[in-house]
Amino acid sequence: MTLRLDPAKIVGASFGGLEPPVADAADQHAYWEDFNARFFRSNGQEYDPAAQSNVENWLSAPDRASFAAMAEELLNELRQHDPLEDVDLVLLAHWMPDLHLGTSVTNFALHWMDRPDGFGFAISDRGLSAPLFAIDCAARYLTRQGGRALVMTMDQKHLLYRSPTAKQLQPENSASLLLLESEAQSGLCYRGYRRHIQIEEADLPAVLDTSCRDLGLDPSATVLISDDRLRGLDEGFADWRPAPSSQMCAAPLRALMGMPATRSSLLMTWQDQELCVVGFAAEDGGT
Repeated sequence: MTLRLDPAKIVGASFGGLEPPVADAADQHAYWEDFNARFFRSNGQEYDPAAQSNVENWLSAPDRASFAAMAEELLNELRQHDPLEDVDLVLLAHWMPDLHLGTSVTNFALHWMDRPDGFGFAISDRGLSAPLFAIDCAARYLTRQGGRALVMTMDQKHLLYRSPTAKQLQPENSASLLLLESEAQSGLCYRGYRRHIQIEEADLPAVLDTSCRDLGLDPSATVLISDDRLRGLDEGFADWRPAPSSQMCAAPLRALMGMPATRSSLLMTWQDQELCVVGFAAEDGGT
């Protein structure tokens, strides 16, 4: 079964404030400080409010954007390109937590599309590779079941506690949506997912080249999409598109937006010595 996506149907954006600051912030402050303490303790760590709290900013920030709010904005945009009928599966990939903890964003999307019998779940705790793993999960489902899958990627910028990683990446309120389809007649063809562990930076060019060829893609006819901090890895590829680290999980899909169906693409993430790639072939096979 050939699975395809149409880059013209990928939507994505960064968002400012989609909801106002918390109105009763002073009343909620103690509750969320206690949440932080319990969260840290559940992970075997002690919480120091003076050094680690970000509760006041989390409550009062003027640029708050929940996953559901970003999803609704992009679903409305995607519906201008596709009626969003017969979507069987909805997956959400993220790294940062939702602004509204515990909200089922996949259920929100299924309800929005009037798909009461659809199946959805979220994928997290995989860092920047979550969107690539989500695409592969969707492909595995469609290979067995057929139909169409909606893959959503989202991260928002505000944490309840201070994080060195967030400070380094300076995350945006960023999201993207794509449709993966089993019966589409045109678009980029899904070629597969590969994961390699314990990969040093010096080994990246060789492993990327091997992965690309293993997926049936000719590097010289393939666009590499990678973290903007890895600009130098595109030697031997036809072109390179940046996936800004500030856009986090949404970055690879947003870089794929508008890609011509005549250009094969290799999406990659490299984090903690783990290299993950997903390949899409042009309609002519990418060679």
